[in-house]
Amino acid sequence: MYERSDMAGFCRPNVIIADSRDNTDSKLSELLLREEINVMSVKSGSKALASIVPHMMIIRDGGIDNPAFDEIERVRSMSDIPILTVSEDCTEIYRIMALTKGADACMSADELSVFEFKARVVSMLRRYLKRDFIYMPPRFSGDTITNGVLTLDRRRRELYSSGVQVRMTSIEYGIMEYLMENCGNVCAINDIYRRVWREKPYSVRKTVVEHIRRIRCKIEPDPHNPSYIKVVFGVGYKMERAG
Repeated sequence: MYERSDMAGFCRPNVIIADSRDNTDSKLSELLLREEINVMSVKSGSKALASIVPHMMIIRDGGIDNPAFDEIERVRSMSDIPILTVSEDCTEIYRIMALTKGADACMSADELSVFEFKARVVSMLRRYLKRDFIYMPPRFSGDTITNGVLTLDRRRRELYSSGVQVRMTSIEYGIMEYLMENCGNVCAINDIYRRVWREKPYSVRKTVVEHIRRIRCKIEPDPHNPSYIKVVFGVGYKMERAG
């Protein structure tokens, strides 16, 4: 079970809960306030970003029949904060659509476990805060990794293509860093998830695949015929060495 000491060393985090439904409730807010997390409840998360700098957003919607996919997409276009959806009907189709639009994880409101919800929020916050506010020294000598037109600056945690910065979320950067560190080697999907999400992998293939798809759209000249990130069927992905 999550204990508050897990967030020790960090400022009190700010979380926005955006509830797009007509009938809102305060259950999620109350759970997080007990964990010493600042919570702002709003109808539109994207509008709230103009007045607050959050560390995470939780989007509450009505499931596949009344989704908030447009809101997820707007928030993702404005920020790389973690996005967790809590949905009335968290079907496979809903999860795929939500992840495609930019969500990092989805939970079912009908089967919501209080302890799992708090643990997941804290895990996502801890990962984001560590990556964005605490310098993590590189494991290899040198601060850059270059492969073809791609250059990864590990000190700044930024990726460049032909000298132009590629806007990436923390998760996307983490995947690129891992693939470029292992350039030429096959990286299993579960290993990518363990390294980037820092969680035990369980049915994570679709999550990793969707993030890879978004990365390809940003770095590949032809995302449908990638020259850098190649799939290794049945195993995972490999960053090809540029010729």
